[in-house]
Amino acid sequence: MGSCFKCLKPDPIQEELIGEPQKDHTEKHVHISLDLFTIEKVIGHGATGKVFLVTKKDTGQVYAMKACKKSDLEKRDQTSRMKLEREIMGLVDHPYIVQLRFAFQSSDKVYLVMDFVNGGELFFHLRRAKRFTEEKARFYGAELLLALHYLHSKGIIYRDLKPENILLDSDGHIRLTDFGISKKFFPDQHKTYTICGTPEYLAPEILKESGHDVEVDYWSLGILIYEMLAGQPPFLDKNEEKLFYKIVNKPAVMDPIFSAQACNLLTGLLKTDPKDRLANFQEVKNHSFFEGINWDALSMKEIKPPFKPKVTGPRDIRNFDKDITEDKTSDSECTPGLGSNKRLKNKYEGFTYDP
Repeated sequence: MGSCFKCLKPDPIQEELIGEPQKDHTEKHVHISLDLFTIEKVIGHGATGKVFLVTKKDTGQVYAMKACKKSDLEKRDQTSRMKLEREIMGLVDHPYIVQLRFAFQSSDKVYLVMDFVNGGELFFHLRRAKRFTEEKARFYGAELLLALHYLHSKGIIYRDLKPENILLDSDGHIRLTDFGISKKFFPDQHKTYTICGTPEYLAPEILKESGHDVEVDYWSLGILIYEMLAGQPPFLDKNEEKLFYKIVNKPAVMDPIFSAQACNLLTGLLKTDPKDRLANFQEVKNHSFFEGINWDALSMKEIKPPFKPKVTGPRDIRNFDKDITEDKTSDSECTPGLGSNKRLKNKYEGFTYDP
């Protein structure tokens, strides 16, 4: 929804790798390379590269492979963020989060190989349906709550929750993706001050540069549940300055179609002051809006989703934008780089991931 700006203010912490230095036991697996994969289709575009549907030649397993040019990452000052994205993805393992399977580099590109989740973006299905029933919004909101709580327990703030970053798998369960602006806290750190995210979903404390913590993810969860129920986010304006003024100064207006439970939950999640916000996992989980959910069964993916995307097999890409999937796969983004750039290679030391 709307434009996305990744970072307006430099964050010196992002120049470091996550947490305390760790030994990387995966870099010795130098055999992992582009030669092991067959490029099938383009399934996504980004500012620094593309995402491809690929097949691993020896197993026939299908994956999504994100390929980014090191030179473009460097130009956009995104090198440290790419390293952080790889580092975070290597740390997480959760049923509602896209799993990293391999990571490697060539002389001029870096590659992340992940699960291919082909039920389509939540954005795609929400635009088609206009708005979701409370049953649907409750189910997706609950799965997202579990994913966010898991990330927070690992010391990770997600910071970019929006329908475009939530995929549905072939059964209809959500999978959170894109950790490009996520943040991992150091042990002695309490708040971070970077302005980053997508305008309509930004928490007031990010815009005020007063420092933020995991509470921003609860704000974004509130924006997302509101959007699922109403068909659009609570704060909208083509003028970004006016939009930000509304987010900081105007309380969200509840749609008359919302139930009392939904209004109460959203009012709590969308408190302007993070100190007043409903931003405690147990309190959100126990809220009346989520009444009736078997959280143990949900955490085991044992609850049947309210909607099952149309998918005929692991290579079915019907839920992806045709303008993208009909793009040629033979362009330079998926061609191994010629020559060698030792300086850029050294910047990605420890990048390889081959469990």
